[in-house]
Amino acid sequence: MTTRREFIKKSAVTMSGAALLHHPLMANTNSKSVVVSVAATDMLINKRYNPKAVHRAFSAGLQEVTGESSLRNAWSSMFSPDDVVGIKINCLGAPKISSSLASIREAAAGLKSAGVKENNIIIWDHRDQVFRKTGLKINKSKTGVRVRGTSDQSASIVPWAKGYDREVYLSLEYGTLKRFRELMKHNFTANGTHREIFNSVAWLWMLIKQGNPKAQKYSKEIRRLYMDYSDTEGIRRIAEEVAGQFNDVTIADEEKSFFSEIVTKDITKLINIAVLKHNEDSGLTWAAKNIALGVTTNKVRFHLDYCARAISEILNFSCIKDKMVLHIGEAAKISTKSVLGAQLAFDNRLFFSKDPVAMDRIGLDILDKKRREQGFTSIKNISTHIAACAQKGLGTNDLKKINLRKLVV
Repeated sequence: MTTRREFIKKSAVTMSGAALLHHPLMANTNSKSVVVSVAATDMLINKRYNPKAVHRAFSAGLQEVTGESSLRNAWSSMFSPDDVVGIKINCLGAPKISSSLASIREAAAGLKSAGVKENNIIIWDHRDQVFRKTGLKINKSKTGVRVRGTSDQSASIVPWAKGYDREVYLSLEYGTLKRFRELMKHNFTANGTHREIFNSVAWLWMLIKQGNPKAQKYSKEIRRLYMDYSDTEGIRRIAEEVAGQFNDVTIADEEKSFFSEIVTKDITKLINIAVLKHNEDSGLTWAAKNIALGVTTNKVRFHLDYCARAISEILNFSCIKDKMVLHIGEAAKISTKSVLGAQLAFDNRLFFSKDPVAMDRIGLDILDKKRREQGFTSIKNISTHIAACAQKGLGTNDLKKINLRKLVV
């Protein structure tokens, strides 16, 4: 661990080298991905993020990530007055566990210090309604920091909803009726796992949402099974029952997941404030998943292969890859069971990086350790999207190529 005094001393050395090198951090670390953890004993007070500790963490962490000599210079090195900046947050689990107001406000203040206009800051998540318990108020006006969902409609199980871009989409046959018909020709329900079968009938949930009369009889049961992972036979029974019932149905755009217009049209740069959480279907959710599943429609089906293909492909779209600037990882309060915080663990750290894959790789060890301490099973074998993103060239998951810098403030 690095003390505050040691950090200040080291910052002075870093600053002297910065004038000589175009990219001092990368040059001095043999192109390793820098991930900075910043710890504070007072990071949480009564299980809530302490704004004073968060400010100290942002100051130390961002100077370390950028190699700049002050917090303001750190923000200015990443953002300019001409930028429109989206701050992607995670509202799921609020008020128990979601992106903290302290980190959100600190990021907005930092952007303003870099000259970004207030109304050119967009704090957003996938849907307006998810902000209800966050302490944030929706603001879609032309004054002040904007706070909004991509849409006022749920888009998790439909191809398209208002606020999503018809021209930018991922095409994937997972969870489609077309793919389900092919699977059922090969005795799929006898061999598939609960997760595989559930996500293979995402099309049925889509038809329910679209009002298909024949599908309505399954509405209550599908919703129950989505929450009840102990009933491993329920979804198998439904899959076998619906096989052949919808042969006369065609679902328009069922294979498409459209992208938020916020990322395709509105913003020039993206900040990600992610919360370290467990997810039953993908193991870890943190930097990469907070963006990928937060900007797309028709996404329940992505979990069929633990999100490995979907997340890596989404983050590789230019409207994401070219705009990601900074990832802020909250890990002082961690959900070790579910994205809603069914079980919590506590730490005292915030993380900062420009590499979402490297940050996720570090987070995977933290979450796995916390889970094992609470008697839960390891999630390393199902957190396959991290390696998939690395293989796509979106960052590194090789610990030997990650420069983890630990600070204390």
